[in-house]
Amino acid sequence: MKKIPTDLEILTVIYNRYHDAFKAYAREEPDRITRIRVPIDIKKVAKECGVEEDMIFGRLYYHFNKKYSYRDENGDRITFFTSMKFEGMSVNFPLVASVLADLELENKNFKIALLISLTALLIAVLSLGITLVV
Repeated sequence: MKKIPTDLEILTVIYNRYHDAFKAYAREEPDRITRIRVPIDIKKVAKECGVEEDMIFGRLYYHFNKKYSYRDENGDRITFFTSMKFEGMSVNFPLVASVLADLELENKNFKIALLISLTALLIAVLSLGITLVV
């Protein structure tokens, strides 16, 4: 079975692949409707993640939208991902960057906690060994 990409891996691919497109938005004669909505190529993202297109589309549309979309103070829904005729498939790029930053922080905190736990376990095992020898 192929490894299923994590949210962190998918968002890292999207961020790295489309960051330049987000920065390149031209205020004069723009190439898309808004700056924050960046069109993405599901095929390319899926290929880089090593899964089928439907897997990436489904994760973006059903999982990420439910988990990361929100309502603003006016009650308007701010979506993570859209698949609209006039806009194509696009992500809310600042929201992608924000979620990615949070996931990277969670990942870093998990690794630090794991390292501290392993260090404590090693100290406990060494202490037990010293106690048994003496």
